[in-house]
Amino acid sequence: MSLEAKLKTELIEHGADFVYFVNVSQLSKEQNKGYPNAILLGIALSPGYLQEITNTQEYVRNMIRNNQTNNDEFHLKEIKTDRMADYISNSLKSKGFSAYSQSEDNIELTGFYDKEKKSTPLPHKTIALLAGLGWIGKHNLLVTPKYGSAISMCTVLTDAPLETVLYTPKESQCGNCKICINLCPTNALKGNSWNTSTSRDELIDVKKCNTCIKCLVLCPWTQAYMKKYIQKQNPLNNPD
Repeated sequence: MSLEAKLKTELIEHGADFVYFVNVSQLSKEQNKGYPNAILLGIALSPGYLQEITNTQEYVRNMIRNNQTNNDEFHLKEIKTDRMADYISNSLKSKGFSAYSQSEDNIELTGFYDKEKKSTPLPHKTIALLAGLGWIGKHNLLVTPKYGSAISMCTVLTDAPLETVLYTPKESQCGNCKICINLCPTNALKGNSWNTSTSRDELIDVKKCNTCIKCLVLCPWTQAYMKKYIQKQNPLNNPD
C-alpha cells in the first residue's frame, strides 16, 4: 500500500470525509515554509446541525449566552480536524519525514498566525482551491459543490514523497447571488465577487465579522447539501 493510501485510510478511519494530497511547491516560501506538499483533510458538518441553525434565529448568540460553545458541532469538528493534522504530522515525523501541522494551536505557537490581522500566510482554503475543491464565495469562505461551505478543514505541510494534485482554482459560481451579503447582521461583507487576484479585504471586513455563521449555513450551496441529505433520511418529505 502506498504512503498516500495508508494516510488516507487512517484519516478516514479517524473520521475525515475527504483527504487530498496537494502540490504547493509553486507557492512562496513565506506560504509553504519550504515544503513541497500538503495534506488537506476535512469533515463535513451534519445536515441535522445545519437544519437546527437554519431554524434558530440567533443560534450562535444563544449558544454563547447559555455557555454551550464547547458542545457546538462546528467547534468540536474544528478541534477534531486540528488534532488529526497534529497526529498525521507526528506520524510522518516518526517515519523520518519533515512535517508541519497547520492546526490552530501550532500556527499560533510558531508565529504563523497574525492575531491582529486574523490571518495566516497559507489558509486551508488556499490549499483546497489548489486541490480543485471549489471557489471562494462572497462571504470569504470556501464553497464546494458537494457540501457548500459546511466543512471544517486542516492541513499538514510535508516533504514526504506524495503523489499530489494541482488544479487551477475553479471560477466562482456565485453569480448574482447576494444572500450572504443581505443577511450579514454587521455588514461585514462588501459584496464583491471573488477571482484569483481578489484579496480578502476586498470581500470582508474581518473586524466587523461576529462569526454568526449565517452566511455559511444559508449559502444556497450549503442549503442544497443539507436538503439533499435530509430528504434521503426522510423520503416521505420528498414528493418525488
